[in-house]
Amino acid sequence: MLQQIKYYRRLWQRKLRRRLRRRYYKRSTILPHLLIVCLCVIIVFLSYSIYFNSSAMEHSLLRTILGFGLPINKGEIQGYPGWTYTLRSVIYLVTDYDLGNPRSLFDATFPMLTRIKNREVWEDRPLMIIPELAFAPEPVKPDLTVRQEHGQPFVPTQAPLVLLYHTHSSEMYLGPQAVKDNYRNSHYVFRSNTDPKTTGVMEVGNHLAKALQSQGISVMHHRQIHDWPSLASSYLNSERTVREILQKHPSIKYVLDIHRDANVPEPVVIIDGKRVAKVVIVVGTAQDIPQAHPNWQRNLEFAQKFYGIAEQMYPGLMRPLQVRRDARYNQHLSDNSLVIEIGSVENTLEEALLSAELIATILAQIIKQDNALP
Repeated sequence: MLQQIKYYRRLWQRKLRRRLRRRYYKRSTILPHLLIVCLCVIIVFLSYSIYFNSSAMEHSLLRTILGFGLPINKGEIQGYPGWTYTLRSVIYLVTDYDLGNPRSLFDATFPMLTRIKNREVWEDRPLMIIPELAFAPEPVKPDLTVRQEHGQPFVPTQAPLVLLYHTHSSEMYLGPQAVKDNYRNSHYVFRSNTDPKTTGVMEVGNHLAKALQSQGISVMHHRQIHDWPSLASSYLNSERTVREILQKHPSIKYVLDIHRDANVPEPVVIIDGKRVAKVVIVVGTAQDIPQAHPNWQRNLEFAQKFYGIAEQMYPGLMRPLQVRRDARYNQHLSDNSLVIEIGSVENTLEEALLSAELIATILAQIIKQDNALP
């Protein structure tokens, strides 16, 4: 009798649980549908905001949402350690996905949207009105109507002979007074790797490219941002860029990575009565690190030739040549590859632009001696 009572009790409990499940399921079916509808509305709103009104939104809401699923995104907001930026950079290098940049995730996941939205275009700044040095060659007025999409190099009509690019695209020129109290602004903080900002070092690279073109030298100036999301990964990013360009344009014989220096005691030299930013050439030999760079002597020979001609033409322009055994600076990709530091953060932009004009004249002399012109 007792066993029968227990049996019927268990049977009653099972029936009761089934009834409760049925009732709860019927009532809860509305909730998943509401969540799906809300998620679709959020996705549509965020997509519209990013691709058609990104300047007003600045991705802050989307960064927060992605932070719940990808906590590494919170690094730049909450001060996570520097290894988060390195991890983001490695993932970007391998997959083209930047975990800290929502736009890159959408671009890679929904490529059709990149064709619909209006792409950002770099501002094509004209040459600054700076008096030419008396002994510089008479410039040819460049074509200022050429425009290019952000991140894409300007490819000249002739086969390019010189490649200019920037591993540290964020570098700025502040001048001797501003740098004292405002050193934190020595690097522009990019919002993403498609930020349309033209920084000081990019402006100098653009001026150098136009000065070379004015002397009949076909040059490619690549303005892709490489030090996003951090400076630690900039050379990995720029190595990929340079490797791809050299494969597509085998005519390139001279590769210059344009930088600006910092903490230079005397960054100005007076040439022909004008204040000009000093220049330093950096050569990496990689002798003390486990990176292959067997032909570093050729880069050093090119640097010594550049330095010698510069001293003959413009005494005092060049600072002593720097040779680094603990780096290679992507110079293993080309025999005539240099890191050129045009000026310092303590220089004004005008001083660096004048220096770029002299660099163009020096390089034109080297190319003439090498009979490299087509």
